[in-house]
Amino acid sequence: MIQVDIPGAIAAGQIFALLSKKYLKKEENIFTNRLTGPISLYFALFFAPVGMFLLIGWPAWESMYWWKWIEKPAFNPPVAFFYIAFNISMILLGTGSYFTGHALYRRGKEGTVKLLSVLSVIATLLPFILWPLTWYHIGTYNEFHAVPNETTTLFNTPSFFWSWLAVMGYFVVTSVIFGIWIKRFSGKIAE
Repeated sequence: MIQVDIPGAIAAGQIFALLSKKYLKKEENIFTNRLTGPISLYFALFFAPVGMFLLIGWPAWESMYWWKWIEKPAFNPPVAFFYIAFNISMILLGTGSYFTGHALYRRGKEGTVKLLSVLSVIATLLPFILWPLTWYHIGTYNEFHAVPNETTTLFNTPSFFWSWLAVMGYFVVTSVIFGIWIKRFSGKIAE
C-alpha cells in the first residue's frame, strides 16, 4: 500500500544504516562508500518491485481505496507517470534514508538514527491503525465504496492472496538475507 510503502522505504534505509553503523561511522564518503551500490540495488530489485507489482495488479487496494483515478493508467499519461514516479520514489527514499543515517553517524548522532528508525516503523504501521481492515478488502474503488460493500476478502480472492503471499515472501526473504549480508559485510570492511 502506497501509504505503507513510503515510510517503509525510509524505515528500511534507517534499519540498514543501523545494521552497518560500525562501517558508516568510519567511512567519510557518504555518497560513494562501498555500500552505496548494494543499498541501491536492494531498493531497485527487492523493495520497489513488490510495491509496483501490487500497484499494477490491484491499484485501488494499493492506494487503500483513496483514489479512483489510480485504476486507469492505460492511455492516461499522468497516471502512468505516477506509477513510474512511485517506483523511482521507493528507490530514492530508501537510498536517501540510508545516506541520511550515514550523515548522522558521521556527525555523532547515533541516537537520531535510532529515533528515525523507530518513528519510520511507526509511520509504516500507522495506516493499518488509522484505516483498519482496509487491507482485508480486495476489489475496485467502486466496489469498496459501494453500499453495501461489494469487495471480496483477502482469503476469498485466490488470485490476490497467492500473489500477495508470493511477493511478500520474496520481499521478506530477500530483506532478511540482505540484512544479514550487510551486517556481516559492513563489519568486515569496517576493520
